[in-house]
Amino acid sequence: MKKNTSSLKAGLLLIGLSALFTTQACKKNSGNTVSKSLTTGASKNGLTTMASNADLIAYKATKHEISAGFYRVQGPCYGPGVNGSNFSLVPDSLDVLILFCFDKTSPIAGSVPAWVSSLHAKGTKVIVTGNLNIPSGVPHNTAGYQTTAKMIMDSVVNKYGLDGYDIDVESNPSGSTLTDMTGVYTALSAYLGPKSGTGKLLTFDTNQTGTNSLFRKVYTMIDFVWLQAYGRGSSTLQGTWNTFKSYITSTQFVPGFSFYEENGYPSNYWDDVTYPENGTGRAYDYARWEPTSGKKGGTFGYAIDRDAPLTSMHDNTLRVPDYKVTKDLIKIMNP
Repeated sequence: MKKNTSSLKAGLLLIGLSALFTTQACKKNSGNTVSKSLTTGASKNGLTTMASNADLIAYKATKHEISAGFYRVQGPCYGPGVNGSNFSLVPDSLDVLILFCFDKTSPIAGSVPAWVSSLHAKGTKVIVTGNLNIPSGVPHNTAGYQTTAKMIMDSVVNKYGLDGYDIDVESNPSGSTLTDMTGVYTALSAYLGPKSGTGKLLTFDTNQTGTNSLFRKVYTMIDFVWLQAYGRGSSTLQGTWNTFKSYITSTQFVPGFSFYEENGYPSNYWDDVTYPENGTGRAYDYARWEPTSGKKGGTFGYAIDRDAPLTSMHDNTLRVPDYKVTKDLIKIMNP
C-alpha cells in the first residue's frame, strides 16, 4: 500500500496460508455510517472511561466523514515499531484501522485480539489488507472460490476478531485472473460487505480509477473505496471521483494520503504532510475537499504509525506517534 504501483508491496502479507494472503501492492453503507455491530468486552489497557467510550460509539454511529488509517504492523515487511507496534493507541476518534502487512508469525500476533478488543470498546473497526489468491490445490471454480473465502474468514478475520477485509488492487486484471478475483470477492461478500448483513467491511484499496475491471465486477459488494491519491493535488480528486460516481455513492469514496516513511526517501515518498506540522499539505487539502455534489466518505492516511512530531520533511527517525495530523483532519471534516 505504500503506493507507488511498483514498490513496497511486492510480496507482502502472508496471513495464514502464504500463497493465499501475500498482499498485492499497497492501500456501504448507504451513508458513511460505520456499523454498530462491534465486538463487546475489552481489555482495560489504554481505555478511557465507560462514559467516554459510549460517547465515542455514539459518535461513530452517526453519519459523518470517517477517518481511517493503514498501520504498518511488525511482520514480514517491517521491524518492531514504537510502543511495541501497539496499534490500539491510535486516536480514539479513528473510525477504521487497517492492519497492513500483518502475518500470523509476527511477534505481535498474540497481542492482536486484545488490542482489537480495546479498539472495539471505543467503536473503532479493525480490518486487514489481503488479497484474493487461491491456494495451491484449490480448484478455480465456484466451490474453490467459496473454499478460499472461508479460509480467509477462518484463519484471518475470525481468528483475530477483525471487522473486515481490504483488497489491495493496483492492476487491471483480465482473463482467468479477473474471473478468479471476482469469484473470491463474490464469495467473501456472503460474510462481509453490504450484501452480507453482518456489519463487517469489505473494502477496495486502489490507485486505479472507476474503470478498473475488477471494480466494475464487484462494486455492489464494496463498503468503501480507499483511493491511493498519494502525491496528487486535491484538484485531481473530482476527476477521479467522476469515474466512480455511476457505481458507488460519494460517501463510499475515501481519498488517502501518505505519511512520510522513515525508509521512503529518495525513491518512495510523497510529501503529503508538511513538517514540522503546520496545518498545510495535501493531507489537509484532502480533508477540506468535497465532491461537487454530495459529501465524500472521509480520508485515510497510509503509515499512520508515522503520524509523529517529525522535525523535517525527510526525518528518518522512528518517533513515537502523537497523531496530531490525524486529529487535525478529523476536526476539519467534523467540526
